[in-house]
This record gives sequence, C-alpha cells and structure tokens, in this order.
Amino acid sequence: MTSLHSHPKPGLVLYKWYINLINRTLMIRHRYTVGQENIPAKGEKYFIACNHQNAANDAINIAFAYPVDYLQHFVVRANVFSLNPAITSFLSWLGLMPAFRMGWEGGEALEENFRLFDRLAVRINQGRNVLVFPESGHTQGHYLDPFSTGLVRMAFHTAKYNDWKEDIKILPTAHHYSDYHDAQYDFLWMVGEPISLQPYYAEFQEHPYRVMREVTRRMRTAIQSMMLDEGLDNYAEKDFLRRSALNPATMKNLPLPEKLAEDKVYVEQLKPLMDNEELVEQIDELMEREEKLGIRDTMMAAPPSWAGTLVGGLLVLALLPLWIVSLWPHIICYWAPLALLKEDKMFTNSYRLILSIVVLYPLFALITLLMMGLGFGMWWQALVWILLWIPIGKFCWWYSQRAHNVIRALRYLTHPSEIKAIAELREHIQGVIDVANRYKKVV
Repeated sequence: MTSLHSHPKPGLVLYKWYINLINRTLMIRHRYTVGQENIPAKGEKYFIACNHQNAANDAINIAFAYPVDYLQHFVVRANVFSLNPAITSFLSWLGLMPAFRMGWEGGEALEENFRLFDRLAVRINQGRNVLVFPESGHTQGHYLDPFSTGLVRMAFHTAKYNDWKEDIKILPTAHHYSDYHDAQYDFLWMVGEPISLQPYYAEFQEHPYRVMREVTRRMRTAIQSMMLDEGLDNYAEKDFLRRSALNPATMKNLPLPEKLAEDKVYVEQLKPLMDNEELVEQIDELMEREEKLGIRDTMMAAPPSWAGTLVGGLLVLALLPLWIVSLWPHIICYWAPLALLKEDKMFTNSYRLILSIVVLYPLFALITLLMMGLGFGMWWQALVWILLWIPIGKFCWWYSQRAHNVIRALRYLTHPSEIKAIAELREHIQGVIDVANRYKKVV
C-alpha cells in the first residue's frame, strides 16, 4: 500500500476513522480488494478512475481501501457545493473538489475548471491521489455509461504543470456491490494495471484530442473488463435472472469476487437471448408474480418447510422484546434519510450513511446521554449503551431479516397454486436458456 508525503490533520483522521467504523460495521458485511499490488508505489503520481454506480458510497468505499491517514481528494460535480457555505466548507475539509459541467453550470463556469486543474496538479505533487469518475454521473445499475475526457485532461495538465518531467499515471479500477439499497452489503474494489502517460507526452503536444480519446478508450476498456457490465438493453430482466436461482452461482454462497466472475459469464450468455421477445415477456411475468406474492426466487430452489418456518417464527417471537429495545435509534437512522429521496434510489445508502454519521447518530447519542443522565442519573449506563450501539444495530438488522424470511416462507407455503404456476414458468424459462446455450456450444 502506498503512503503519503503529507498527512491530514488529526481531526480529519479521527473523523475518517469514525466514518469508517460506522461504514464497516453497520453498512458493510464484507469488503474485498483485488489487485492491490497494482496500486502505485510511494512517490508515484496518479489519478484513480472508477465506474460510478452508487452515488457517494462509491467514493467512501474506495477511500477506505486506503489507511484512514491517507490524504485523498475526490472530484465531484460542482452543484453539491452550492447548498450552503457550511456544507461547502465541510466538503472541502473532507477533500472534495468541484468540477463544473457545461450542461449544468454553463460555459462561463467551465473557466473554473482551469483553476481546478492547477489545484489538482499541486495536490498530486504533494503525494496525494485524486479519485475521478469519468462517467460524470452515477448509473442506475450494473452497466457503464460513456466516458468524458475530463480525467485525461486533468492528468495531462498535471504532466504539463511539471514541464513533462514526471510520469503521471491513471489507475483504472472498478467496484461491485452485492446490493445497492440495503445495509449489510458486500463491496468489492478491483484495481487494474496503471496506465503511464509518459509514452504519450510527445504525441499529445502535437495531437492532444486524438491522444485524449485513445487514453480514454484504453481506460474505459480496462474498467469495463473488471466490472459487471450488463448493458442497458432489457437490464431489469438480465439483472433479475442473474440474482435468481436460475443462475447456478446464486445458490453457491460464494465470496463476492468469485460470484462476480461467475455472474459475468452468466450475463454474457443471457445477452443474445434478450432478442427473444417472448422470453423477455415471460421473465417480466415471473418477476411480477414473485413480487406480488412477496417471495424471493431463491426459495424456489430451496423451498421452506413448515417445521423450519415454525421454529423460525418461535425464535422471532422470543426475541421480539429485545428487538424493540434495539430499535433506538437505528430504525430512525435507517428510515429517516429516505425522506430525502426523490426518484434516484441510488442515493439510498449514501443518504443513510452520510446523514446518520453527520447528524443522526451524534444527535441521538447526545439525547440519550442527557435523558438518562439528567433524568435518572444513569450517566455510565447511557455511555455503555451508546458504545454498544454497533453490535445492537447489527442485531436489529439480523432480526429484521429473520422476521422477513418467516413472512416470505409463510407466503410460499400458503399459496401452493401460485407457487406451482411460478415453478412451471421458471422451468420454461430455464429450458429456453439451456437450449440456447447448448446450441451456442455446438456452433
């Protein structure tokens, strides 16, 4: 792992440690980094490029693949700096830097980007890396949008700023989530081989636009090869099948890196089948039937039993009082941020994490301490309870999942005719996929 020439102030290190603690315990179940040996060594100057799927969570999860005392910067869209001066100062303190876009801030505001490029060059020369998302906005799923040349412009500007004497690199990376919208998800960050810009310096000075397009294409190809790119065409149908028990990898309980590898193969097999309109309609019908019944497709491969459901139900009832106690303040921190959501569900976990960390958990810790301390003189008991919020929060989430599983099992067991219809539809879809794959192998 690389280290810095300059380190953040102790206050920022402590705050990053606090963010990382909440993120790694209450939000993330497992996190993986693949290709860590590709991260440039100490003293090398580089930008990080990555696909962008899950709003602020992407930058947060990538940042904490590094030690908390590593000083980094993140280029984000400029409009997030226009909320109010206090938020602007806070974002700058965290290392965010604004990029202006023609379609949002207008042509005159793009002049600000020239000043941004100089600031970035200074930061890179100080031994800090800079994370940029070349898609210029987050997607709505496992696919890759077109890249702008903005990141490559920044990198070549930094090389020019250094009189072309330093090798500036671009580190292509990709990330993958097991779930976008729920807590306790798995996160994977994949690191590719760095792209050295030094071999392009002479040609860039003669043909800058051609070189920028070439480096951008190379960067995008590298990122696309690491990630799950399902493509936009019939995305919902492909993603449903990938997550269903019809995908053999779904039932294997694999670590996320291995699951991703098998999912990529499965999705590539599905893509040619999406031209079959009848098949797409049947997948839509299956999705609708399972959603209406309130079950998950994995239950079709591992059906619940009455005995197991009864035992699970008794366990849920026995632990109900403990769960009720555990709700404070986690149920508010989990649901309240969703009130800010509009149409973009990709902000779900970003709002949960950021609002809870910045406002809700500190606020409720203070309220709990004052209520129990001033009201009942229970200062130490209040402090111990607050310190136990992380394991209590994980229990709260675990219990909620167990309760939902019991409810789903009851729906499955009490609707045999609907389950039979779903099973027949699944069997037909599986048959079409199998025939297509056998034909492909023969050809």
